[in-house]
Amino acid sequence: MKQAIVNFCKSMDTGLFLLDMPTGFGKTYSVLDFMVDNYDAPEFKDKKIFFVTTLKKNLPDKELREHFARRGKADDYDKYCLRIEANADMVVQKLDELYRARKIPPTITMKQEFKDLHGSVKLLNEYRDKKRELKGNSKDIINVLCKSAEDAIRKQQEGAFRKVIESELKQFRTPKEKLKNIANNPDYHWIGELYPAVYTREKRIFFMSMDKFFLGNTTIIEATYSFYNNDITKNAIIFIDEFDATRDRLLNQIITRGLENHIDYLGLFHRVYASLKTRDFPAELTTASKLQQAYLDEHKNAKNPMEIIEGFGGVFDETYDRFAMQYSFKTEEDGKGDRSRNFIFNDLQFHSVFEGENAFIDIDTDMKAKQNWLCFTKRRPAEKDGGVLSLLASVEGCLTYFQNGARNLSFNYKHHKDEDKRPGDDDYTFENAIESVLTEFHLSREQIRYLKPIVMGGQVKSKKDKKDSNGKMSLKYFDRSVYNRGFRYYDFIDDPNHSMRSEIQLFDFQDSPERILLHLSEKAQIIGISATATLDTVIGNYDLEYLQRMLQDKFYVMPEVDKCRLQESFRTFVANYDKVNIHVEPVCYSTDDTAELAEIFNGNEALIKKYAEKLSISFERVEYAKNNFIRVVKVMKAFVLNDSVKSFLCLNNKLPQENKGLFDIKLLEEFADAIIKLYGIKGLKGKDLLYSINSEDYDAKRAEFIQRLSKGEKLFVISSYNTVGAGQNLQYKAPGNATIVAVNDYDRGDMEKDFDCIYLEKPTNLLVNVDSKKGIEAENLIRFVYQMEFLMERGEVSRKDGIAVIKDAFICFSGGYTFSGKKGEPYKTDSVNNYALRTLIQAVGRICRTGLKNPDIYIYVDNTILTDYDLSIVEQRMLNPEFAELVKVGKIYYNGQANENLDIAVMENRAGTLALKAMQIINELKRNWTDDSIDYWKALRELCLMRPTLSRKNVEQNSQYQLVYMCAPGEITAYSYEQEGDYNKNINIKFDGSLPQKMSEDEVHLKEIMQIPGVKALFEKHGYATSFVPNEFILTPPMFNNIYKGALGEVVGKYILEQYAGVTLQEMPPEFFELFDYTLGNGVYVDFKLWKETMLISAEEEKKNVLEKLDKCGGKRTVIINIMLDHNMQITSSDSGRIIEIPYLYRLDRKEIGTEIIAKINREGYLQ
Repeated sequence: MKQAIVNFCKSMDTGLFLLDMPTGFGKTYSVLDFMVDNYDAPEFKDKKIFFVTTLKKNLPDKELREHFARRGKADDYDKYCLRIEANADMVVQKLDELYRARKIPPTITMKQEFKDLHGSVKLLNEYRDKKRELKGNSKDIINVLCKSAEDAIRKQQEGAFRKVIESELKQFRTPKEKLKNIANNPDYHWIGELYPAVYTREKRIFFMSMDKFFLGNTTIIEATYSFYNNDITKNAIIFIDEFDATRDRLLNQIITRGLENHIDYLGLFHRVYASLKTRDFPAELTTASKLQQAYLDEHKNAKNPMEIIEGFGGVFDETYDRFAMQYSFKTEEDGKGDRSRNFIFNDLQFHSVFEGENAFIDIDTDMKAKQNWLCFTKRRPAEKDGGVLSLLASVEGCLTYFQNGARNLSFNYKHHKDEDKRPGDDDYTFENAIESVLTEFHLSREQIRYLKPIVMGGQVKSKKDKKDSNGKMSLKYFDRSVYNRGFRYYDFIDDPNHSMRSEIQLFDFQDSPERILLHLSEKAQIIGISATATLDTVIGNYDLEYLQRMLQDKFYVMPEVDKCRLQESFRTFVANYDKVNIHVEPVCYSTDDTAELAEIFNGNEALIKKYAEKLSISFERVEYAKNNFIRVVKVMKAFVLNDSVKSFLCLNNKLPQENKGLFDIKLLEEFADAIIKLYGIKGLKGKDLLYSINSEDYDAKRAEFIQRLSKGEKLFVISSYNTVGAGQNLQYKAPGNATIVAVNDYDRGDMEKDFDCIYLEKPTNLLVNVDSKKGIEAENLIRFVYQMEFLMERGEVSRKDGIAVIKDAFICFSGGYTFSGKKGEPYKTDSVNNYALRTLIQAVGRICRTGLKNPDIYIYVDNTILTDYDLSIVEQRMLNPEFAELVKVGKIYYNGQANENLDIAVMENRAGTLALKAMQIINELKRNWTDDSIDYWKALRELCLMRPTLSRKNVEQNSQYQLVYMCAPGEITAYSYEQEGDYNKNINIKFDGSLPQKMSEDEVHLKEIMQIPGVKALFEKHGYATSFVPNEFILTPPMFNNIYKGALGEVVGKYILEQYAGVTLQEMPPEFFELFDYTLGNGVYVDFKLWKETMLISAEEEKKNVLEKLDKCGGKRTVIINIMLDHNMQITSSDSGRIIEIPYLYRLDRKEIGTEIIAKINREGYLQ
């Protein structure tokens, strides 16, 4: 495995490599060995190495120290390695110790900030040790005190104390001087002991949790930064342990940050607008730096800083005037006193979530009251103003424009500062520049806090993202996935403190774990390590398909020689498993309590009656909890009666509680004592047999049960999947009298062995539970939205069903009870199935940590796991023999079967979502024509003409094609669809042809077009498709209708006119690009159409649109030309000859050029 890591690091400058060897195979050991072997190797000595994992207690820094020591390099460990923890944790660990050692000078200890912090640290350390000795109210009081002290330290006191230190260090100008004094000056040396992160820049090997990696690294001597987006990780080697589990840690941080960083959306608009109207900005902001000026000299169409600011004014003025934003917006009372919350959710589209039957919010501008009333209504607002959705979309466009401009202004300002920098000055960061620029717009601290991460990189695209290394369209720039665009929601809030206006609070979630990992993989070498690193589930792992598509050849695939070597090594690793017996025992529940209790108590009527009553009282008709409890009792009984096993790990979804809840450990003790007494087992009591472990004081509890097992005690350890189900080391030293078997020849070290038995309850709550009775917290609401968006992204849930259950979640969040009935749909997906498998693989891994086993290993499993989950999905992976045996048994019990229709439904769902994204790409290109966007449009046009369908091989060679083409269930040339809102709303696709609209060559008369003299030769010359070739990938409806059809009409129409009418058509100039197809250079503009029947230009709205475009061009006439028709029709003229409609150039019924109509075009001078 170490060699596989070396091969990746030597063959790739950056990229992502996933290693998913089974638990116990020595993944971490190999990583540490790699570090010691290569930290000073010539090819790696300039690289920093990071080891990141989910929990800081799993960091192997001590093990690495041992590796160094064994090589006689202990001093190098201290020189190069650093464990970085949260500042608050370091303070709790070290502050009192440093104080008692008199290392902190009196000038610091006399300050109030120190006294406050030290007091909390002492209280926390004192009571933390006492907690485990206490019970009942006393323990609850201590818990409250400790929680209060922890909160004070984290939220206030540590930060205040750190500012004291930073102030003390300001006497030294540069970070280098500050560090020198911390390292060498006795008055400051304690700072490095308390905050080891000050040495970050000097170290090379780092250990930290994923939370710390994502959150700020506060070094005190320089500005706080996050490792993942700082240059310190550029070209680094980053090991991500428990790879798939880190995704959840990142998601937690993203959710927390998004909920904290909300903003009054219209208030932000007004603040920027007011600044644009009142501010006279500093010359340093409005003039170009030397670097910027050089760029402007080369790119004549680029805007200078002053033009950017002036551009803000035009964009903001338009929205301000259109929506009468001089008036406040206020929700209209419904007359019923209904104050229910209302939301608008926005992902690829806007979705309203309102109580009752109302589906829209209209805006009624009351000039007399000087108020904009927000009216909840069943009626869709008129398209002209569009109501609140149009308002929000318009404000979003303004603020996005402002964010892009602010980014450019910040770059320019940073260049100014860099050009004026003197020797010895601190670096002026881009973050500093952003804050300075935003401050000039008189934004509040809250508004700057919201905007700064967006301007730094959020959804604001930099120019470097527009093109890839080959100068082609960048896949990243056009990425409309949830991983890149995120989602947001608007909460309409009325409050007595702002009773004349309603706040529209925006909660914006722009990031995703995938986006962060993608960013890292583009600048560093990432090695993901986990037993389930490559398991395909977008609920329990990163979306590997997305990462592979975006990274392309930077997604490292292990060479075959490495795979074979690892497989051979694994076979050796498990070679002696034939010496143990692995028993997989399904645990059933018959729904008959009496029958179950009869089995448990061997028919003892008194015990059956007694415990039937207890079960009835304890579970009060909560059947699922009673079923789970009885299963635990059954496996506990099997353990009690089996003298050959001593250790049992019972894993459940919930943790047991004492004398309360639906999993009462006291009731379980009663069952244990009854069973022990019934079967006459000596020297065993229920309270000694059962041991519950949760996250509170986890390390101490774990140490206790390990010590007891090492002494030979018989223990039934109860915990949850969340507590010990993944990444935890639960092995214990084998008792001296234990019968053990070595299943491989690896070094035994301190003779640790694994648990003898395990019970697996069926994993539940794999998705957030949207329960109308209990409601849902904000954090779980957002987590659920992310889960549904991930499933919709992959097509496992349709957008219709996904949006329905997202609306359910919002209704539940606001206290409502109206539901769509679609709650069960997400549980039918492969991702949820595979997430359950991931949970089970990791859980079984807890008894696969060592090579020392009991002769008999028992895996007790809830029988519904075997019937409901397809375990065979993972049978081709390298699996621990314990789990391989579980898979083998599972294949016998599994009730499901392959469903080809489900696979097709997934493809259709993905196709519909891709079509929406394609329309957004088209809209964005059309929104602002630049040299780049014109090039993109032309490239798409050529691509569509050449390849309306595409082979899988072509797509695999260029994954950017997946933006344009959708995957079909076989090789096809046509499909059917339906759409709403000109492809901007819902797009449904069916490959069986059952929907009314069609995508096919017949739809555009391609066969007939090829019969036009000279056209087929023209197409063959340019490589354009003369027919639709059957392929697995095919154009989406928007690409077909908005680009292919238009391009086809342009090429054919231009050819016919130039060949038969003797005119020369010219490309549209950049400033008028795509207003019309061509110009003749004389004020006449031409548009070609491929209408099938009658022409639609007669509609007044369409005529108005044509005339507006003509006026914009300053033209005298527009000639609209339909390419072909199967019957005679006359040329029409309207609006004083400014619009000419030509019904055909080619007659389908006669299969010939319409020479008579071309003669009339020339005779009447329509093109002159």
